[in-house]
Amino acid sequence: MSNRLFEDFEPVSETAWKQKIQMDLKGADYNETLVTKTNSGIDIKPIYHSDSAPQLNIPARATDNWFISQRIYAGNATAANKKAKDVLKRGSEGVLFVIPNKEIDPTVLLKGLPEYGIQIHPQFMDLDYIKQVHGINPKAYVHIDIINQLASDGNWFNDLKKDHYNYAEFIKSFSGYFSQFTVNTSLYQNAGATTTQELGYYAAHLNEYLNHYCDTSKEHDAGVYDAYAKAEKRINIDTTIGSNYFMEIAKYRAYRLITKAIGNLYSIDLKCYITASPSHRNKSLLDYNVNLLRTTTECMSAVLGGADTVYNLPYDEFFNKENEFGDRIARNQLRILKDEAYLEKINNAADGSYYINTLTKQLTEKAIELFKTIERGGGFVQSLFEGTIQRKIKESATQELNDIDNQKKIMVGVNKYPNADMPLQDEYELYPFVKANPRKTLIAPIVPTRLAESIEKAQM
Repeated sequence: MSNRLFEDFEPVSETAWKQKIQMDLKGADYNETLVTKTNSGIDIKPIYHSDSAPQLNIPARATDNWFISQRIYAGNATAANKKAKDVLKRGSEGVLFVIPNKEIDPTVLLKGLPEYGIQIHPQFMDLDYIKQVHGINPKAYVHIDIINQLASDGNWFNDLKKDHYNYAEFIKSFSGYFSQFTVNTSLYQNAGATTTQELGYYAAHLNEYLNHYCDTSKEHDAGVYDAYAKAEKRINIDTTIGSNYFMEIAKYRAYRLITKAIGNLYSIDLKCYITASPSHRNKSLLDYNVNLLRTTTECMSAVLGGADTVYNLPYDEFFNKENEFGDRIARNQLRILKDEAYLEKINNAADGSYYINTLTKQLTEKAIELFKTIERGGGFVQSLFEGTIQRKIKESATQELNDIDNQKKIMVGVNKYPNADMPLQDEYELYPFVKANPRKTLIAPIVPTRLAESIEKAQM
């Protein structure tokens, strides 16, 4: 019956749709009226049609499903272990430990926890410590990114030569997914990079590792290439989720296309594992309950775009200490998406969308062009030392701030529809603004900044 129904309607071409739109505009300019320009350099059109939509072959998730995790700051091994056991009973499917120093005893931290679903984020580079972790849980994922350390702190863990040597030892010493390259792009997005920049910097960041370590003529580095060429490992991508719903869906699909493209340069069938969490960039002290809405749609974007693991950001994380209420709400937001919105039932929900496929293709192409520009300039690390990356991010962040001031970009409760019943507090448990940390550094570090900070400060 349905086939006969649709046979009664002639298909309408993209050209016919555009002609109809032009008639309805009655002389108004199509581009000025209906086309939206974005800071990522992509114009959003009013119509996307099968006649011009690209056909994309997006690599599948690393896993059959997406997983709910929870970030735990492991400043105290006993307390972090207790909290991990608690959240695993209450809806989380994994935990992500941020370990500040090597004094945190991994034997205590990991005691009684499951083999799978454990991510380790040490904020230091110590091979002996990592060996201890491996002895306790060889199925854990250890995330270390020496370039992110340089970009965020301004200094290496030790120095360039020692860090690269230790990183090669880390990759070669452990089989499977325990040790692999991690590319953390959260810093770029949180500092104000556009989506195109985030993806382009990812490509250049990843290539910096592969270019350095996949030279098979070097005896020490040949083992790194072998580990990836034999598909024993994949790339960890740690990301934050921006506020543009459809653009973010396309971004996560583009991550997989770019990973494959960079792998092809080295004749490696490269795959990736994507961990995503909402950004701090668009969160605010003003009408802070709106942060719940922001994190919900952001998590949806990551899931529909194909992220493997998602951990949520408590609405009050940047101004309150860790608390049961914020953690529980954040975790339950993800449980609702999985258990009640059924977002775990299909792995490729965005397939077939002309709009998202077009965005994915455009983001991928623009990111690759940016990557090529960075390579012509000497590579990503060289660009960091020259300050090019920092300058470009600052320019994008300034443009976004101008859009907030001019209300071209709307933040509900901040620059539009302010809630007079929720004024700023006199004091917060945590200092919610950028903290100055003057010290000697090799490069100017990239500094994350929330969009609403200047508005908030003006009202305090």
